Amino acid sequence: MSDEMRPAHGRHRRHAGEGAPGADFADALLEAFARERIEAEHLPPTGVRTALPGGGTTDLDFADAFREAAAMPPGDLPGFAAGVVRGLMRGFRRRGVPLGTHYPLPADDAAGHAVLRALERHGFSPVFLDPDTIGLKAPDGTAGKFDARGYRSAVVGRLPEEVEALAADFARDCAQEHARMSGQERGRPPAQPAGGADPGSLRIRLHAEETLARELTEEMRASLVTRPLAPGLWETVAVDGPDSVQMLTRAALQRTGTSPEQAFRTAVDNSLGEPAEVSRHEGPGGIPLVHIGGDHLFMAAHVHALDRALGAAPPSGALVALPVPQVVIAHPIDGHHPIAALETVQEVAARFAEGDKPITGQVYWWRPGGGLDGRPDLRPVRVDVDHAAKSIALYADDDFHQVVSAFTVP
Repeated sequence: MSDEMRPAHGRHRRHAGEGAPGADFADALLEAFARERIEAEHLPPTGVRTALPGGGTTDLDFADAFREAAAMPPGDLPGFAAGVVRGLMRGFRRRGVPLGTHYPLPADDAAGHAVLRALERHGFSPVFLDPDTIGLKAPDGTAGKFDARGYRSAVVGRLPEEVEALAADFARDCAQEHARMSGQERGRPPAQPAGGADPGSLRIRLHAEETLARELTEEMRASLVTRPLAPGLWETVAVDGPDSVQMLTRAALQRTGTSPEQAFRTAVDNSLGEPAEVSRHEGPGGIPLVHIGGDHLFMAAHVHALDRALGAAPPSGALVALPVPQVVIAHPIDGHHPIAALETVQEVAARFAEGDKPITGQVYWWRPGGGLDGRPDLRPVRVDVDHAAKSIALYADDDFHQVVSAFTVP
C-alpha cells in the first residue's frame, strides 16, 4: 500500500493539479470512501486506488462518474460521490469481498428494506453484510449475524403486505435467537445456571465453519467452548436444557472449575450415550453404507467412536458424511473402489444436506486411531466424475491418493 494512502480517519494527499476540473469531485469521492472506512488515494485524473480487506490494493477508473459530476452543481457532489462508493461496495460484496462497512441495499430491494425496518423496531441497528447476511447491533452493544437466505426465498412473489408480515416474523426470530445467544432471553431461566453447567447436561454439537462465521461475531465465537474438529468443521459444547439447547460459554464453564478439554470429553461421552440406531443398507451402485441416526441433535459425536458403529476399524478407514445433526453416514473402505464409494457418499450427503438446518455436504476420510489429541482424524475428500468423458478429478491428500492407488493397481 502506498505510504500516501489516505487512512480512513486521516487526511488525503492534495495534488498540485487540484484546481483542475474534477478536483472537487475527487475530494467528495475520497470523503465518501473515508465515511465507509475504506482507505483511498486519488490517482489523477480519474483514478482511485483503494485498500482491499486482508491486504493489497486495487486501482479503479471512475472516468464516467467524473464526467457526470462535471455537469453537477458543487452541492450535489457529496451525495453523488456517496452513491458511487455505495455501488462499488455493493459490487465487491456480491463477489464475496467485504469492502467497506456493509452491503448497501439497492433502492428497489423491497424485501431487504422491509426486514431492516422490522429489526429496527426491535431496537437493533441492522445492516446487510452481503445480499444474504444481516449484521446487527443491540442496544446493549452485543452484535450478531443472521442468515437471510430463507427469508429471501420465502418472500419471492409475495404481495407487499405479505412481505412486511414475513419480515416481522423473521425479525422476531432474530431477536429471540440473539437474546438466547447473548444469555439475555427474558421470561425463562438460563440453561446455564449461575454456578456453572451441570456435567450431565453437556452434549456435543457440530457446525460448518462458514455457518459459525456467518451467524456469530468473532467476540461471540470466542466466548464459547468450541474447537476445530476438521478442515471446515468446528464442534461446540452445548447444554441440553429442558426447553432448549444452548452453546456453553467459557464463563459458565470457568465457574465449574472444569477445563475445556474435560468438558469436551464429557460432552462426547454423554452424546454417545443418547439413543441411536445403527443400520446398514446399500446406497446407489450397491455401495454399502452405515447409517447412524437419532431423534436428537448430537449424532456427530459418533465420529469420535466410529469403529463402534462399523463393528471394527477397517485398515483403510472410512468415508464419513455429517450432513445434518441427526445423522452420520459412513462407508468402510473395504472391497469397493474408493472412487465409486466416494461418489455415492457425496450423492447421499448432498441429498441430506438439502434438509432443514444442514451441517455440510462435505465428505471426510476417517482414519483409524485418531489424531494426537484424541480427536478423530478427518480429512476432506471430493471427486468429480464425468461419466460421458470418462474422466475423474480427485481432490484429496497424498495419503488418500495412495489408498485409491492400492485399489487401482492389481
